[in-house]
Amino acid sequence: MKRTYLELVPGLEVTNSEISDLFGCANQGEMRRSLKTNTLVLISDKTKLYQDREEDSFFYYTGMGKLGAQSLTFQQNKTLAKSNENNVSIHLFVAYKKRIYTYRGQYELINEPFQEHQLDEEKNNRLVWVFPLRKRLNDTDKSSYTYSQSQKVGNHDSWDLHHNVAVKTADQSTFEYGETVIPKRIRPFFKSTNLKEGEEKEITLIYQEYMFFAKIKVQASGSPRHRLRWEKRFTLLINEYANRVQGEVKIYFIYDDEKTYKVSLSHTDIMDTVHTDVIAEELEQYGARTEGRITSYYGKKYERDPINRELAIQIHGVTCAACNFNFEQKYGERGRDFIEIHHIKPLSSLGGSTEINPKEDLVPLCANCHRMVHRQKDHVLTMEELKEILQKEN
Repeated sequence: MKRTYLELVPGLEVTNSEISDLFGCANQGEMRRSLKTNTLVLISDKTKLYQDREEDSFFYYTGMGKLGAQSLTFQQNKTLAKSNENNVSIHLFVAYKKRIYTYRGQYELINEPFQEHQLDEEKNNRLVWVFPLRKRLNDTDKSSYTYSQSQKVGNHDSWDLHHNVAVKTADQSTFEYGETVIPKRIRPFFKSTNLKEGEEKEITLIYQEYMFFAKIKVQASGSPRHRLRWEKRFTLLINEYANRVQGEVKIYFIYDDEKTYKVSLSHTDIMDTVHTDVIAEELEQYGARTEGRITSYYGKKYERDPINRELAIQIHGVTCAACNFNFEQKYGERGRDFIEIHHIKPLSSLGGSTEINPKEDLVPLCANCHRMVHRQKDHVLTMEELKEILQKEN
């Protein structure tokens, strides 16, 4: 049976003729298009002209054209530039020594091509096109993560902004490479709007008692992007969190000062907990309800903002403010980060849309204390009354 390129594994060394046979492509050139297999083979030859380079997890590949300025519409430069639209699969080989090619794997274009100066074949300075590539996760790699590929939300990116909190829905860049692009509308939050091409800004991320160093860097290209990149320890923490929860992981960046941000992690299933927060408080105004009415009430009358919940946890923690019960201390890993959030102001006093102050209006309560607060709809306990009852019982 004839071999195919699907049998290749990263690190395998092959010859030029084997590349041609495996992909059904030409046996010459650094960029080889195969219509037969719908692939584009990229050869990065360290012994020849082009100044390809690797930086962290990125591979910057120089386009076609040995003499004079390169054109983005020239042959396979155009194919690579449009690879996210034409669905061609990109395969990278690196020649560390003559006539021996090491397979690096399948790659993808992850940013717009940009221009820089390099010498051509006659040692003349000229403009070339550089393609930012990153190794593509295969199906096996993807199964180890719990995130969804469809991370696009409102405003066509994976960010949301709420007062002094920016929320990032974790995606492949977050889990695999420890970084994310900061869109224009989010840059004022990180105070990076005035950074110029090539400039960077160091910031500190604080998660519980841990501190992580991060950096916002403006890519030096024709279309500069702001990238937030953090140290590997934080990437490992995000992955560890993702492996023990269900749903999309969200990273909350809470502004402290222009170089310090508190962070917390949450996930889409937290909405189940938000519903739990509401159940006791709904009893206050309506008494026991049938299933379905709660959802209707949640959607129309008491739309709880999960960001306020995260802020409340950041401020007050996850220990019951009345009886000091902590779910993680009692139930171990299963109880980590679990708590209900109680709205101190009675629902009947809200009177429609109301600005919530998480520090003054929200407080963490265990399930038992939360139910006792709202057990009598004509007498919702204050925190002082609840604590007084607990003190008497003790």
